Amino acid sequence: MNIAAHNTVWPRASNALKSLEQLCIHTNWQWIDGLNLSGCLAYGLEDYKKALELYNRVLQLDPKHVEASANLAATLLVLGYRKEAEQHWTRVIKQAPGYFEAVEHLVGLLCSSGRSKDAVKVIEYVERSLRMPVKEVFLDHASDVSSLASRSPCMSEISDKACFDYEVNDNGLPHKIRRDSGSAEPGFGSSGYAIPGADNGRMLALVHAKGNLMYSQGDNNGAARAFEDVVLIAVGRRYKTIKAVVQHVLKVISPRTPPEALHSADPILLHPEQAIHIASKCFPNSGQLNGLLWLPQDSNGLARKGAILTTSNSLLSLAKIFQDGMSSTSRGKPVTQLVSGVREILALYYLSLSLQPSPSTANNVGILLAGVQQCAPSHETSFKPVAVESRVPGVVPGSGVALALAYYNYGLILDSRHAHLYTNLGSLLKDIGQLDAAIEMYKRAVQCDGKFDIALANLANAVKDKGRISEAIDYYTRAVEVNPDFAEAVCGLANALNSVCRWRARGGIAHHNGKRDRWHVNDNGMLVDSSIQNTISTGWIKRVVDIVERQLQEGKDWGHGSLTPAIIDDLTAIILSTSRMELDAPDAEANIRKTLMSWSGQKYEGARLLRLVERITRRVSWAWYRDKNISKKERNLSSYRRPQLPPALVVPSAPTVLPFHTFTSPVSAEQVRLISQRNGYRISASTLKTPWLPTTVFPPPAPPAPVLRVGYVSSDFNNHPLAHLMQSVFGLHDRARVKAYCYATTAGDNSSHRKQIESEAPHFVDASSWPTEQLVSKIVDDGIHILINLNGYTRGARNEVFAARPAPIQMSFMGFAGTLGAEWCDYLLADSTSVPTSTLRPWRRNVDISDQFCDENNGGEDDAWVYGENIIYCRSTFFCCDHRQSAPDASAARLSWEEEQAARWKMRQEIFPNLASDTIIFANFNQLYKIEPTTFRSWLRILARVPNAILWLLRFPDLGEANLLHTAQQWAGSAVASRVVFTDVAPKNMHITRAKIVDLFLDTPECNAHTTAADVLWSGTPLLTLPRYEYKMCSRMAASILRGALPREPQAERERAEQDLVASSEEEYEMLAVKLGNDLRYPRTEAEGSQGIGRGRLVELRRLLTDARWSSDLFDTRRWVADLEDAYDEAWRRWVDGKGGDIWLDDLPKGRTAPLP
Repeated sequence: MNIAAHNTVWPRASNALKSLEQLCIHTNWQWIDGLNLSGCLAYGLEDYKKALELYNRVLQLDPKHVEASANLAATLLVLGYRKEAEQHWTRVIKQAPGYFEAVEHLVGLLCSSGRSKDAVKVIEYVERSLRMPVKEVFLDHASDVSSLASRSPCMSEISDKACFDYEVNDNGLPHKIRRDSGSAEPGFGSSGYAIPGADNGRMLALVHAKGNLMYSQGDNNGAARAFEDVVLIAVGRRYKTIKAVVQHVLKVISPRTPPEALHSADPILLHPEQAIHIASKCFPNSGQLNGLLWLPQDSNGLARKGAILTTSNSLLSLAKIFQDGMSSTSRGKPVTQLVSGVREILALYYLSLSLQPSPSTANNVGILLAGVQQCAPSHETSFKPVAVESRVPGVVPGSGVALALAYYNYGLILDSRHAHLYTNLGSLLKDIGQLDAAIEMYKRAVQCDGKFDIALANLANAVKDKGRISEAIDYYTRAVEVNPDFAEAVCGLANALNSVCRWRARGGIAHHNGKRDRWHVNDNGMLVDSSIQNTISTGWIKRVVDIVERQLQEGKDWGHGSLTPAIIDDLTAIILSTSRMELDAPDAEANIRKTLMSWSGQKYEGARLLRLVERITRRVSWAWYRDKNISKKERNLSSYRRPQLPPALVVPSAPTVLPFHTFTSPVSAEQVRLISQRNGYRISASTLKTPWLPTTVFPPPAPPAPVLRVGYVSSDFNNHPLAHLMQSVFGLHDRARVKAYCYATTAGDNSSHRKQIESEAPHFVDASSWPTEQLVSKIVDDGIHILINLNGYTRGARNEVFAARPAPIQMSFMGFAGTLGAEWCDYLLADSTSVPTSTLRPWRRNVDISDQFCDENNGGEDDAWVYGENIIYCRSTFFCCDHRQSAPDASAARLSWEEEQAARWKMRQEIFPNLASDTIIFANFNQLYKIEPTTFRSWLRILARVPNAILWLLRFPDLGEANLLHTAQQWAGSAVASRVVFTDVAPKNMHITRAKIVDLFLDTPECNAHTTAADVLWSGTPLLTLPRYEYKMCSRMAASILRGALPREPQAERERAEQDLVASSEEEYEMLAVKLGNDLRYPRTEAEGSQGIGRGRLVELRRLLTDARWSSDLFDTRRWVADLEDAYDEAWRRWVDGKGGDIWLDDLPKGRTAPLP
């Protein structure tokens, strides 16, 4: 109130109060209405004591005077008597549940006191007291049965104990609905409650508040039911459930489709300009909601606008809860999906948006549509088409991605400062390859909200992908400062710091007396020996590992409650019908049920259920092949139906530390396995819930006659290390045995590698713009027998293709050095060096359904194993290297040993013209993220003990140079640090060639050189490696590659070379490097010998490796391909015969000796 109004109103109110008091005196204080009005005036004049006195007089005359009791409570609250105010409002509500002013005040009081659970109880009491029997609620058309499920207890924070009980009246009976007043008013009962239509808005707001409170308490089920009730109130109870409302919306917006389309699971894709008109099409009188027709009319229509906004927000909240429910990992009762699937959730969002255009709704629709791969059929909606041209290359107009972009932009029109919209738009642009545009959107999000942790972390990820590591570290740091518990930011910061060797405060993991992570770095940047007793884990690396362990432990509860009796019945029936030959015991059904029931309610419930469904799918496909081609039986297609995941089994989240990050994180064997498994589960669950999967399993391919059709799926058929290594493989297959089908999931880069693969592969398919459904269909149509995953868990992977199980046998190799932990990967290609048998899961069959009941893939007592897949153990190294065909010098005339030495020395002088002639060159050309404190300490110690040596590293990235030089100065002093030399990264051909000037390549034991190891060995340079971890393939690769590069004969020389170059401990690694370095002598003068002609064991090893390039197994691609074909044959025979286990190629004859079944 302004001063002028105060000066006018205040005296008039004061005079009115005096007049009323005189009238009350004349009635001997018996005039109840006068007393109550006087109290209101006194309250307004801030004379609270007088107001208190007047209200008490009213209650002395009429103890049940509702308005006076409520007014007294408000006065007590102003005077600070909160408890007394609560008691009075409580009595009012028990007396008159429909007195909304008291209800609203009491709920507000409780919420402000941190007692949200009690506030919910108040609202629920009012609901129960006023709810009318269903038969008394007016409904003008049929709808489905109520979706309200049994109520679940609130999962909220501990709050004060309620001091009231709203369950029943004093007589123990439910409160009787009062109809003595108001029942004749317009719209009475239209909300489903015994209130006039004019109060529908207040009831609607109250129930909406209850939904928000329950959502904040973690009771998403209760919140969803509350928001459902809001919508049903708003539509005047013309529908019994939210599902009925959704079905009405879907029917209206797709009237031109055939009847069966109403039952389709495909989303109806609408542009924002179409979606905003849905309400006017679904409800009469331009979108009037029946339940809001009787709201009070005022000049601004505020009551109606507020109710519409509340209804829109409830629809938004419902959709969000169900959307989150599709990917929730929380333990406890899963969200009851009152509607399910993207199609119905989108309908909720569309209706919300049409009632109240909202940037938050547009944001959520964008998130949902970004994952929809279909395009909008032109005939599926009743809306006039919206012509929208996609400005983003590769985005199909009308597709889910194109419409997601439209919704994000529409939301930004509504609110140009909406940080979430900018962030999600940025993420979508990043996903479709528009990294620069994504960075701009993230920056705008941060400009809108400088403390938005998600935007900061996403911006950090994006600039890191551009190679701007310093910027990334700054953004990650800001995100962690805002939210120290933000796992993505913490792990991103750790990875960024590690990638540039910025180890200050890294700390370390002290488990197993330092065997996992020996040397830690403290806050001062100095080393700490974790093998010393009582050393504890510290630093940011501990935070990362703690996050991993917490997320993995939480993930064990995924799917809790999914195995319901109905699901157990269905699975049992499918298993019995599928496993006709393997489960013929009379008690088979009882045993199956007993096993499934034993999983129910236990840890790993979701994981076991998912793997079982995937195994059944595999087995059904196998049974179909056997029926059709072996036993020649014809069965109904229903015999091959695809088992379904239960709706309650939502898509799990993956740990923040990805499988690739485990290569350089000091995690345990169990953690390595579980991280891969969790990623596999996410991919499987997401794929198996897609609507495009047919009701049957995919039909099996025709028998090989005699050619096996092998599909290779990769995003790396370009200028990429994988193509460098494998470019000749696809054309070298014996076409009488194998026909290769290459499916490229990225567009061509016009490189020589891409051109060679395209020209030499019998079948090459550019599937870079294809959705998963189309690629899977193509693989099935091509009749692929064996499908190869050349990505694994690397960037660009299309693992969802494999999760759909389009081929009988699926393998992975070359792309990812580790387990995939997924049921959709049957075999890994390896050798006994890279994958020791001690790291295998004890149960090795992996064939039939009964295996799933006893393989202990989840929850077994043995946690030391890593590999659940079957392994194909190669005759030599599993690593393929095409250098004999494609290296820069492969086609040149072979040089004599003397010519090799002369060329090598000449190049050394060109690269290091000022280097003394007797200098020993140690080197490592890996990316710097593979270097960690223990390794760098060893290198510095080696330099200190070989005084005429340098250590040659790459600026890979350049920011790491200053960090490593500073660390070297701290740990070893300037004399040693001055001998650490950096150069830029060279082009691929120069990279391979210049490796020859190195005397000894010092491998990184944490994560070995892979492609680089092959490059170095092709140059003839000896490589010293240490397979640090038995359970990490990435730390054992170089040993496998080295052994493949050595000549098979003479055996004694080969074994001696292995002893010189493959260490068994950090100490031996240092000792061998020092011994080999000090043993090498280059002449400093002509009197000492010819320049560049060294003497020592390293020279002998160089000659051994140089001569072996043309005969060793590593560079013999034809040999590798022939062995691979033997593996394919054996895998196929075993699949047809229903046999499992690992394959040892040494135990098999070479070549095909018999026709394939």
